[in-house]
Amino acid sequence: MDNRNMGDFILKMRKENKMTQRELAQKLNITDKAVSKWERGLSCPDISLLSKLAEVLGVTVSELLDGEREAAGAAIQEEKVEHVLQYADESTERKARSLKILVADGFTIFLLLGILVCGICDLAVSGEFTWSLISNCSILLAWFAGYPVIRFAQKGVMVSLAAMSILIFPYLYVLHLLIPSGGLLLPIGIPMAVIAIVYAWIIYGLFRVLRKRKYLAGSIAAVLYIPVQFLVNYCLCFTISEVLIDEWDILTSIIMVVTAVVLWKMDAKECSHSVPLS
Repeated sequence: MDNRNMGDFILKMRKENKMTQRELAQKLNITDKAVSKWERGLSCPDISLLSKLAEVLGVTVSELLDGEREAAGAAIQEEKVEHVLQYADESTERKARSLKILVADGFTIFLLLGILVCGICDLAVSGEFTWSLISNCSILLAWFAGYPVIRFAQKGVMVSLAAMSILIFPYLYVLHLLIPSGGLLLPIGIPMAVIAIVYAWIIYGLFRVLRKRKYLAGSIAAVLYIPVQFLVNYCLCFTISEVLIDEWDILTSIIMVVTAVVLWKMDAKECSHSVPLS
């Protein structure tokens, strides 16, 4: 299989179907930069995309692999290729699912062992459950936050955010009850939790809306961190007399600005690599 021949064939069939690189990319749920690389022979489509790409372009998979139209007598060969690709796709999906389940189960077992060890050590030293209640509550919160992402990847991010948004306040209240002299925990913890949750949802929304331009989303997220940082300091001023702005806040703001500029330039560079339809 020659990348150059396949790229020329994809370019030819895309134009015959009157599609731009962006339109083809949207049908395949990929970036137009990837399509541009295919057509320039710099890379080739992943095996999991071949069937869908062939369908969108109105060609057979074997024609796509060969980079040219075939005679009608190639039907049997095409059927074999389709079966092989279907098996490869299903096998890849099964392996990916199995790996996610294995990692998620390992994560669960690891945290359960942590709960058990903390409980045993606390009971052995104190004769009752004291500090282990705090650590075990934290471990449970970590499971609710981490398991959906590990098990379902991007689809689990919303579930994790929703779980944290709901559970963080009962968690803070339990800590308030368990920690001696925890009078400041709720006055400090609740505003911080609200700010963090709102910021997390905004970032999630940014990456959802700009899922094709992750560098731009990251740049905006870095800029938004600056007012969030000062909002946190402003809230702390009323509880523990924290200084509103110190040298570390200024340094962090500078780092965020530099990060935002770098990501913005990376986004601009990525967009410029897309070759327009001619």
